Amino acid sequence: MAATSAIVTWAGVSAQAEIAVVPKAATSYDGFIRVVAYDPAEPGRQGAAPAVPDDEVGFRLPILAFAGNTVDALSQAFDVKRPKVREPGLIIYAQDGRTNDTRVLVRAETRANGSRVVKIFLPSPGYSDLDDLRTGIARAFIGTEMPDWVIQGVLRSQNDELRRADQRFVLSLWSSARLPFFPALCTDLRVGKGKAAALPGYVAGWIREKKLLGRLMGHAWDGRRLAELLTGETEPTRQDRASDERLARLARSVLEPGECGLWELDFFSSRLMLGTPVFDTKILPGRAFCTFREAIDADGSNLMVRAAAFMKAREVPLYALGRGDDLQAAADAYARFLLGVAGGEPRETLDGMLSAADAKLEAVYEKRGKDNHRER
Repeated sequence: MAATSAIVTWAGVSAQAEIAVVPKAATSYDGFIRVVAYDPAEPGRQGAAPAVPDDEVGFRLPILAFAGNTVDALSQAFDVKRPKVREPGLIIYAQDGRTNDTRVLVRAETRANGSRVVKIFLPSPGYSDLDDLRTGIARAFIGTEMPDWVIQGVLRSQNDELRRADQRFVLSLWSSARLPFFPALCTDLRVGKGKAAALPGYVAGWIREKKLLGRLMGHAWDGRRLAELLTGETEPTRQDRASDERLARLARSVLEPGECGLWELDFFSSRLMLGTPVFDTKILPGRAFCTFREAIDADGSNLMVRAAAFMKAREVPLYALGRGDDLQAAADAYARFLLGVAGGEPRETLDGMLSAADAKLEAVYEKRGKDNHRER
C-alpha cells in the first residue's frame, strides 16, 4: 500500500519536480540526463516534490554515471551522436531505498512545448533490475516512437556473446526454412522471450551494421521503411532475397574465431555429401547426391563418384576454417578419406578412414554438448 501511495504521489508531482528540485539534481555534462533525489514518504510542499533529507549529491552520481555510460555505449555502437538539448530528455527519480519496491517504472511524457522526456522512478535504486533500467535509458536515447522490440534488439546487439547466439539461432531457422518472410518480420516483429529474443537482436544487429539507427530516430515508425533501408530494395520478394543473400554470407563467415557452436557443427555436417559437379547428371543410378558411405559402396569404376570426391576434398577443410582445431582435425580426416575415394583405395581402407573421421566429428559434438550443459 505504501509503495502504491508513493507512485501516485510521484505521478502527481513529477511534472513540477524537475524544476523544483534542480538544486538537488545531478545532471550530465550535456544536460540530457538528470538524476533527482526523491522520497515520496516525506510530505512535500505544495507544488514541489519531496527531497531526501540531508541528501548529498554523491547519492545520485553512481546512477548518473551508469545512465551516461549506457547512452555513450549506444551512441558509439550505433554511430549516433548524443542529442543537443535545452531540457533533459531523461529524468531519473531515485528514492532512498526505504521500501521493498524494487520495480523500475518508466513513463514517457510530452512537455507543453512539444519536447519528449522519459521519466524513470527507482524506489530502491540499489535493488533495481539493471536490465529494466537499461531499457528505460535506451528508450529515452533512441526515442519513444520506436517499438519495444527495437529497444530490446539494440541492447542485445551490444553484447557480443548474445549477438553471436542470435546469429546462430536465426541461421538455424533460415537453414530449416522456418525464418519468416523478411518484410513481414520487419513489420510484425514483437518483443521476444527466450530464444525468440534472437529475432529482435539479429535485426538490430543489421541496423547497427548498416548504421541506420540515426535515420530511424525521430520519425514515425514504419517497418516497411526499415526493410527498404536494410536491403536497399523496395519490392518485398527482392527484400526477402536480399535477406537470404546476407544470411548465406553469414553462414560462410566465422562468427567467433577459434570457436565452434552447434550451428557451425550442423552446417559442417550438412556439407558431408557428394553431389555431381555437372548440372542435371546423376552420381548414382537415379541419384544426384550420395552419402560418404554410399560412395564407398559404389564401384571404384564410377568416375563421377571419384571426381566428386576429389572436388569435395578441397572444400571440406574450408568449412572448418577458423572454427577451432578440433573441427579442423575432423575436416582434415574427411579430406584424406575423400582423396582415398578419388584415388580408388580399397574398401577396407576407406571404411577405416571414414570411421576415424566420423569419430573425430562425434567428439566435437560431445564436447560442444558438455560446454552447453556447463553454460546452462
